[in-house]
Amino acid sequence: MPLHLDNNDIAIIKSLLKDGRKSFRQISRETGITTPTVKARFERLVNIGFIKGVLPVFDFNKVNNTDDIIQIQNINKNKNNTREKEYFDKNGNNIKFEENINKIEKKITTGLAVNLVCDYCHGPVLGQPRVLKFADMERFFCCNSCKIDYREKYKGRIESIQKRYEGKSEIEI
Repeated sequence: MPLHLDNNDIAIIKSLLKDGRKSFRQISRETGITTPTVKARFERLVNIGFIKGVLPVFDFNKVNNTDDIIQIQNINKNKNNTREKEYFDKNGNNIKFEENINKIEKKITTGLAVNLVCDYCHGPVLGQPRVLKFADMERFFCCNSCKIDYREKYKGRIESIQKRYEGKSEIEI
C-alpha cells in the first residue's frame, strides 16, 4: 500500500525545493507546522526513500570562466544507463534547473502516493506496512516475517543506535 502525502508533507517538500539548506525551524516558520513535526515528516520521507538527498546548486558567477556554457556530469544515470549532462549558461544558471523545479512542483500534490519497498526483502509493500520504530528511525516491511528477520539480523546495530539516541537526548535535556 503506498504512503499518501498530505498537506504537511507537500508544504515541507515545496519549502525544501526553494532552498534545501533550510533548517527544520525555518521550514516550520514558513509552513506553520511545528518543528518536531517537520523533522519527523522529513525523516519519514527519507526513510521511505522518497527524498534521496539534498544537493547543492552552484553559483557559477563566482567562477572565472569566459565560456558561455559550462558542461558537467550529473550524478544520476538515465534509463539508458548513461550519465546525463547538465548545461549552465554564462551566468551560472542551470538551463534545465528552473524548468525541472516547475515540473516537480506541479507533480507534488496532496494525495501523492509513494510506493513503499520492504527494508528486508526489497519487495513491494502491499496493504498496511509493518513498521519498526527505533530511536528516530522507521523501517517498513511487507510482512511480520521480514520485520522479525530484520530485527534479528540487525539487533546489535539497532541497540547501538538506540543507545546513542538515548544518550544524545539526555545531553540535550
